[in-house]
Amino acid sequence: MVNFPSPNEKVLPHNIKLDKTPSYHEKDEVCDRIIGSLLGLAIGDALGASVEFRPQQYLSANPVRKMEGGGTWGLEA
Repeated sequence: MVNFPSPNEKVLPHNIKLDKTPSYHEKDEVCDRIIGSLLGLAIGDALGASVEFRPQQYLSANPVRKMEGGGTWGLEA
């Protein structure tokens, strides 16, 4: 666990103390979660590109069901 200093303290990064070094299992789990979050972000962003800036009525009538090209920036799927 990292003990971050308060916002008013001026501490250099190499002086921030760790309570314990995470085990390999904990590191793997954290890395898996980070990778999953980034993948979800990228996929969600790509899925929403074709309906970006559309009004709620359009989204209700045309829900996103597959990845499509076009949208605000004319991107290819």
